[in-house]
Amino acid sequence: MNAVLKVETPKQAAARLAAGALREGYKPQALHVYADASGDPVYWRIRCKHPDTGDKWVRPMCWNGTGYAIGEPPTPAEGKPLYRLPELLAADPAALVLIVEGEWCADTLTKLNMLATTSGSAASASGADWTPLRGRHCLLWPDHDAPGSKYADEVAAILCALDCDVEVIDVEPLGLPDKGDAVNWLAVHPDATAADVLALPRLAACVEKQTSEIKGSGEAFASAPEPLRRPLPPALEYPLDALGSLLGDAARRIHAVVQAPAGLCGQSILAAASLAVQSHADVSISGSVEPLSLWHVSIGASGERKSAADHWALSAHVEFEREQAEAWRLAMVAHEIEMSAWKAAERIATQSKKGHGAEAIRKALQDLGAPPEVPLLPWLLLSEPTMEGLHKAYQYGRPGIGLFNDDAGDFLGGHAMNRDNRTKSAASFSKLWDNGRFDRVRAGDGAAKYYGRRLALHLMVQPIIAESVLSDDVLTGQGFLARCLLAWPASTIGTREYQDVDLSHDPELARYWQRMRDLLEVAAPLRQGTRNELQPRLLTLAADAMAYWVDVKNAIEQAMRGDYAGIHAWASKGGSQVARIAGVLTLAENPDAGVIHRDAIERATALAMYHLDEAARIVGTASAPAPIKHAELLRAWCWETGRTLLYSSDALRNGPNPIRTGEAFNAAAELLESTSWAVWIEGGAELDGKHRARVWRIRAESDQ
Repeated sequence: MNAVLKVETPKQAAARLAAGALREGYKPQALHVYADASGDPVYWRIRCKHPDTGDKWVRPMCWNGTGYAIGEPPTPAEGKPLYRLPELLAADPAALVLIVEGEWCADTLTKLNMLATTSGSAASASGADWTPLRGRHCLLWPDHDAPGSKYADEVAAILCALDCDVEVIDVEPLGLPDKGDAVNWLAVHPDATAADVLALPRLAACVEKQTSEIKGSGEAFASAPEPLRRPLPPALEYPLDALGSLLGDAARRIHAVVQAPAGLCGQSILAAASLAVQSHADVSISGSVEPLSLWHVSIGASGERKSAADHWALSAHVEFEREQAEAWRLAMVAHEIEMSAWKAAERIATQSKKGHGAEAIRKALQDLGAPPEVPLLPWLLLSEPTMEGLHKAYQYGRPGIGLFNDDAGDFLGGHAMNRDNRTKSAASFSKLWDNGRFDRVRAGDGAAKYYGRRLALHLMVQPIIAESVLSDDVLTGQGFLARCLLAWPASTIGTREYQDVDLSHDPELARYWQRMRDLLEVAAPLRQGTRNELQPRLLTLAADAMAYWVDVKNAIEQAMRGDYAGIHAWASKGGSQVARIAGVLTLAENPDAGVIHRDAIERATALAMYHLDEAARIVGTASAPAPIKHAELLRAWCWETGRTLLYSSDALRNGPNPIRTGEAFNAAAELLESTSWAVWIEGGAELDGKHRARVWRIRAESDQ
């Protein structure tokens, strides 16, 4: 196998690694090469785009010593190389360098004989080595959105510190759509030349230290600054004991060796168990049916080893899926042979009845029978499906699948959850959680409804993504997030010591993996006459378990006027979550069980209450209304650019995009003033050569 990999070209490797995306309809666009100063490739970026949805699929690829794989090589101490670095170094040092967000934009501008580069995505600025541009004239072209503006600000700050002459194209007058970039502008101006690009309006980025003459008084800070948002209370301890012996011991081993937070390990194990059991049974309570699909959202910073926790929790699932994929490949070979034989028989049957009328042909085809059915797709795990991809998975594949993503920013920001599709996608997901029904209605190709489907879900997100998601009115109001079990455990970063332990031979995990395999290998109960519509058996609650569950549900209801007053959407699902978790625990421990006992309900209650308490702790703290976000942006911009004095026209012209309206700026400035992060200077001040009427003094960052 290694001999084959060594002769594989980067282009061939990219096609292999993007095979999953290509099966979903994506088309390859480019393979971008990041090279070092000598021109040797360091890593690549695979770029694909869906022709129907416009959704992008971009992944890094590197040589890991034995073959090409998804990922980037270790970052050098000086930072990653800039895109097209050899061309930058070979060019005249006096030449203007355009800096954009993304390789596609850089390549497009290069076609105009312009010198262009990028560090990659909007979040890549701090990880790149910008020193090759020291002292050069740089022109930034930001994307027309908040991340683009932030990227431009970060790059400008770095380049200004390198004594560069930095300007920024003012994208506001360009008429770009939201998220529009250089490629969009050139598409509207196909005859544009380099001169046209250079004629676009610009703003100076490296602002000299402000000189001012303060007039009047009142600029002294009257009190210590107050926090702009309520600090996040301390994290709660995850109740690992409530997972029971099988699941709890597996989570403990991952926590002990990987040293990811216990809450992340518990979330990964419980979500994986839900994926294994969800096709087999539902919980029946008072005539209502609760599927065993659990949805989890885990919040953790980069470096919390989220991927490692999911890796070990899902090892058996991945191995099972790989085996199913190989069996499917062989089945497809047999199917193609059967299909060819059937088509040949169809031709013979049709030709033999020519001249005998339509009824004779119809009878011959009826005698032949239906064509052989295509084998069901084997995929068990999806990471960032579009709604179209999810539809195909349910139409042609397994009825019970999992959406697991250890860096779910791509999914939450992708096509299914973008601004245009978020409402209908959230509604479709919510129906899946509620009753296992998946609807799809599209103009042009009709409608489809699928019953008896199940989706287990575990999304791991970084805090900055969580803040955006938890502030989204659609995802919270539509109920998508309220169906999720939230956890933001305390970080373990800085406390970990290396463990020389190979978990692949761990007896506790081996016991857990075997149970997961046993559950996955058992054929799921299907509705008669269907290939992939589930008809799970019903689990009932023992009498004492039912009584306990009723008490818990009533207690949660009462808490909605107290501790859970701010999380009604989550608390209203509390009883359902207890029943579902209890069902998962029961089947994980005894796959043949038909009754949920009180012990399982009590442990499920401990887990569900942990998640409700986490929701109460996180929601309203991680999320924040727009004025607070704008105030934080405005304050950060002043600190990053060295502005100790703020005046309105400067902020409206040069500040972060979200506060470049009078209403947004006024609200942000008022909030900074009311929390003593800014003080109004009566009478204004002479700033940048003019008298400015509306001026504030900004506190230093060290005052935090």
